[in-house]
Amino acid sequence: MCDATFGIPLVGTRIGLIITYLTFSLPFAIWMLVGYFDGIPRELDQAGKMDGASNLTILLRIILPAARPGIVAVAIYAFMTAWGEVLFASVLTTEDTRTLAVGLRQYATQTNVYWNQVLAASLAVSIPVVVGFLMMQKNFVAGLTAGAVK
Repeated sequence: MCDATFGIPLVGTRIGLIITYLTFSLPFAIWMLVGYFDGIPRELDQAGKMDGASNLTILLRIILPAARPGIVAVAIYAFMTAWGEVLFASVLTTEDTRTLAVGLRQYATQTNVYWNQVLAASLAVSIPVVVGFLMMQKNFVAGLTAGAVK
């Protein structure tokens, strides 16, 4: 199926699902990161300019490392939101492009729910999220507490 306006196939493709998830998660991510970037002291920017760094160097070597906890916290939130989303994935995907959350629904029929398969698949689906969270836990906690009174 092809969208008449842009000529980009959205239904049954991963790009359509990516665009949909970006549409919903990007405004919240921008809103959260604006508040986080506002909390970074302007003195860091001015110190970089005094040392002769270009604007790109200041952004990449000073501002982004200082904002890393906030960026990681927002990235984890956006990932978790997209990982478990079922509504848009069930509408916009086909048999070949379905997500894991939609695939879990295949274990339930009209007459029976195969609980042992559902629980095993749920455990397998949640392992990457748990491992990713454990790897990023330090940044995640720092990002959540960054706006707190110090």
